[in-house]
Amino acid sequence: MIQDALSLSKLCTRTISAFRLEGSHLFGFQKSFELFNHQQSYYYLLPAMDLPEFVAPGKQYSVMHTNLSQFFSSSNLNNQFTFQYDFGDNWKISLNVESIETKEIMLHDIPSVTGGSGYGLIEDIGGNSGLHDYIEAFASGDLDHYYQIFGNQLPHLRPFSLPIANEKLKPEISILKRQYEDNE
Repeated sequence: MIQDALSLSKLCTRTISAFRLEGSHLFGFQKSFELFNHQQSYYYLLPAMDLPEFVAPGKQYSVMHTNLSQFFSSSNLNNQFTFQYDFGDNWKISLNVESIETKEIMLHDIPSVTGGSGYGLIEDIGGNSGLHDYIEAFASGDLDHYYQIFGNQLPHLRPFSLPIANEKLKPEISILKRQYEDNE
């Protein structure tokens, strides 16, 4: 449940917090749908970047100036979209919004994590394949390669915990808001 006036930037900070990322990379949302047998994609990025080799002119918007009611307008047709974080590691998270509220939502009711599994994402590990390799190396104890990269600061494999995820969510949102929105 999210409020329709919420900016995509604020949705981003909640998503980054839910996945316990540091917020040290660029991000964007991609909304795709089919219209008259043609795939249409729109990109919402922070910062607003000029990427003509990736995004057609007129198909890119700012996350700071787009709210959820605009993002889910009737032309977008569905509530499924992709959140992309760290264009180098290329983390892609499929999101599905089940309800958008036009009434005011009490802050103590949101946001909250409702479920999860696995270890979560690790910054600068090399995306999905890098995370998979790290998990295997961690299990086998063969971490020499990772000590060369990270020194003695090896990334932690943190199994998902619903209580911990919800406990840390709101404080992390405040930190991320300062990193992204207050510096725009």
